[in-house]
Amino acid sequence: MKKLSLTLLTLAMALLNAPAALADTFSYVIVGQNFSADLVLTTGDTALSVPGPNSAVDIEAYAVTSVAGTFDIAGGPSATFADTPTVPAASGVNAYNLTYSADGKFIFDNLIYPAYAETGTANGILDSGGIFLLFGGGYELNIFSGSFGTSSAGDQYFYFADNGSFYSNNPVVGSNGGPAADSLESAPEPGSLFLFGTGLLGLAFILHRTTVKPSLRAVSNR
Repeated sequence: MKKLSLTLLTLAMALLNAPAALADTFSYVIVGQNFSADLVLTTGDTALSVPGPNSAVDIEAYAVTSVAGTFDIAGGPSATFADTPTVPAASGVNAYNLTYSADGKFIFDNLIYPAYAETGTANGILDSGGIFLLFGGGYELNIFSGSFGTSSAGDQYFYFADNGSFYSNNPVVGSNGGPAADSLESAPEPGSLFLFGTGLLGLAFILHRTTVKPSLRAVSNR
């Protein structure tokens, strides 16, 4: 009975670890005629309460701390990059209180809104601040939405990219000529998957000991 309880406890701990693995890493994809990106966004594990399109109603957001992946600009630069920290946003910022970049050309908050992805609400995964990255050599990338926030620019996604010789600040246009669609999905982190797998191995070992030991007793009693 004691081993059965231990088995159930191990299983419960493994299951509790599973949702936590889905909280810290997100796959973000946007595809347009003039811009596309396939990114892995790493966030803090604490949800922030942020005013939504109706500033009287708060919605849940997560602060993006680093980004990896690829992007491609039609007629412009393309890049594949390893995990890159976002430029830190000021403490407590939200869609109505944005941070200015060092050169004063960008406003950003590095927030994403998973609830919008789950409900299918158009143009709500990012806000007017969006995600701001600064690469070596002064290369800048900002992906943002005009759905809500300070100086929101309508139901559209935008990007700005500058590598010193190329810059653009345009709506991302979909295949039908309208706003491009994007998606956000939770993705387990490798470290969390390792912990989850270790828990399953421990459970398998306990089950093995439980089934094998009675048979040994039966042999020794003859």
